[in-house]
Amino acid sequence: MGKFFVTLLVLSFLAGCTSSQRRVDSEEMYIKASALTKLSAAVESTVRYKNPPPELDENELLKLATRHDPILLENFKGYKIRVLRNDRHSVVLVCDVTGTHALLEDTGCSGPMDRNRWMEKPAPCDFSIDTKAVCGKD
Repeated sequence: MGKFFVTLLVLSFLAGCTSSQRRVDSEEMYIKASALTKLSAAVESTVRYKNPPPELDENELLKLATRHDPILLENFKGYKIRVLRNDRHSVVLVCDVTGTHALLEDTGCSGPMDRNRWMEKPAPCDFSIDTKAVCGKD
């Protein structure tokens, strides 16, 4: 009888541990990846052609880039969105709500989605794409 309770306790503990971690839903990530290519293109266009002030922070840049179509940003409610500017190019990074794990990363200069980071081993919410390698030096 004692082994039964120990086994039940261990199984309950393991079930609690796995249910407390947010699982990444692949269908949701594919939908978000499609939406991200549109958002990253809007950010790239803003950085490249509208010459936003360098002191704009990530959130202000996102608002400026999506002013014409706020739904581009609305698609990512519940996620942490980061933007990296490098010369006249940009990268948009989507992380989980806590900003701990990278999920998607895309440059606006390329057509297809660049990195489905949710498919890789868990990584911190840091940029991994080199815009010069992907977009060139222009």
